[in-house]
Amino acid sequence: MGKDRHNTMQVDNADPVLPIDRRWLKRTFLGCLILVLGSVSCRPDAGSTDVSPTTEETNAPAATRTLPPTRTPAPSLTPTLSPIPACPEPQGHLEQGEYTSSLLREQVPYLIYLPPCYPDESRRYPVLYLLHGFPFDETHWYDLGFTAWVDRAIATDLLPGILMVMPRVPEPLFTSSDGGPGSYEAEFIDDLLPAIEQNYPVDSRPQARALAGVSRGGVWALEIAFRHPDVFDSVMALSPALNVNYARPAYDPLLLAGDDRRLPSAIFLSAGKGEPSFRQATEKLVSLLEQQGIPHTYITSQGGHDREGWILVFDDMLDFLADTWQN
Repeated sequence: MGKDRHNTMQVDNADPVLPIDRRWLKRTFLGCLILVLGSVSCRPDAGSTDVSPTTEETNAPAATRTLPPTRTPAPSLTPTLSPIPACPEPQGHLEQGEYTSSLLREQVPYLIYLPPCYPDESRRYPVLYLLHGFPFDETHWYDLGFTAWVDRAIATDLLPGILMVMPRVPEPLFTSSDGGPGSYEAEFIDDLLPAIEQNYPVDSRPQARALAGVSRGGVWALEIAFRHPDVFDSVMALSPALNVNYARPAYDPLLLAGDDRRLPSAIFLSAGKGEPSFRQATEKLVSLLEQQGIPHTYITSQGGHDREGWILVFDDMLDFLADTWQN
């Protein structure tokens, strides 16, 4: 694909069960008894009640009823010779949510992707957090079509069922803070992360959490993960805007990578040949990681700093995530 590698809710209801006419059962039983005694046909007579639904009954609207929220399809009442798939749903679902920002004193929205046949009460899900670029919002990754890529990755067993959290990075924290107390780093770690883990069955181990971002969101992903490898063992940054990042030394990913600190064990970086300044800054980080002997994956695409350029590396990104979580 032109890349160089460097190292909502629908409930399926069962058909209604129609009541059986007891008079018909009685007549049929008597008729069959006569058959045994006198070889008389045991077919229901013409006056028996037909319990098969008529066309009118079949098309009539079902009675309104309240169902508990569920994404588990109703069991089939028809026997089948083929194995029933573990999850017949072809795609996941998006829900909207919000959490309370202790810094801004307001509610901050997010989108969350719930995988096919969610929830499975027997498991806890790995979770991927996706930070948008500037000047976008929580819909950015969805608008890029990333959720459809994840649907395919789950359907082909490349990925297990995962949750994906796409938060809005609120201003002024997004563009006017660089890390530490009072920044988006604090907002993410102290407010967003606990809200998700209190409300969804996610696996809270560092190796089951991944953080990704694009452009300015890519800088935040690197800064947060580099400073919190005990929270995120995997980080992915697409076209990180390191070339226009003016962070203080304690929060600059380019300096964090070179100060002998422990970093996440899985680091994915990408940049396009059509975005030279972004690529040069990314390759500076790659060089620092190489000097420190820190494992990482770097992908150079033919794209630019735009939708088409980022989509070019989605396959590599998901392959990287799959390998990381399998290991």
